[in-house]
Amino acid sequence: MGPTHTPNIENLRNQAKSLLRAWRQNDPDARRRIEEYYANTTRIGLQTAQYVLAREYGFSSWSALVDYVPRLGHFDDIATFRISRAFDVSAQQLWSAISSPCEIGSWLLPVSFEPKAGACYEFRSQPSMTGNIGEYSQQSAIRFDSGEDSFWRFAIESTDGHTSRMLLTVVDRMTIESVQQFPGGATKIWNPGVTAGWHEILDALESHLTGRKQPRIDYSRLCKFYDRVLSQLVN
Repeated sequence: MGPTHTPNIENLRNQAKSLLRAWRQNDPDARRRIEEYYANTTRIGLQTAQYVLAREYGFSSWSALVDYVPRLGHFDDIATFRISRAFDVSAQQLWSAISSPCEIGSWLLPVSFEPKAGACYEFRSQPSMTGNIGEYSQQSAIRFDSGEDSFWRFAIESTDGHTSRMLLTVVDRMTIESVQQFPGGATKIWNPGVTAGWHEILDALESHLTGRKQPRIDYSRLCKFYDRVLSQLVN
């Protein structure tokens, strides 16, 4: 397994500095990116570059992007995407949301299965997704296997011992062979949509659990963040 590739604030700051440096060197692409958001480019500084970067990633401001960094996922390798989210709910509430077919249909996809390991499941999507429950650990983890070494796994744990604040970790695992054989490789099989799609799914889960509205995020633009992370991973 290769190194974990995790988005972080320092990486974002370096990207903004690189954009500013390229603009000062009259790089055409940098000028195009900045001029898309600023008509008057006579005074451009680091804050401007940070704002442009945030808008490119689908956020309204640099501070909004930085605040969202802890929610960003990462790649364990080219076939494994992992993303975590903390929720201010009890273990029972979160477990019910990820293990009850009725509740899963409210934030993910309509699905049918018996709550036990080895049972068959069917997500009613287009096309439908079928497989077996590879793991069912009460108030701990559930895994939807779709093939050999290919699955979605949802696992919960308390954060710092707090029973009213739970951490959900989702692992989306493909096979190495499927990634390598996919036209365009890792950067195409994960994007557009899969990585940012998990953000939208977890935002929907948060709304389901808390009743709060989903954040106003351009998920398609969020793919750009993962495009760069994937490029680093592949290289």
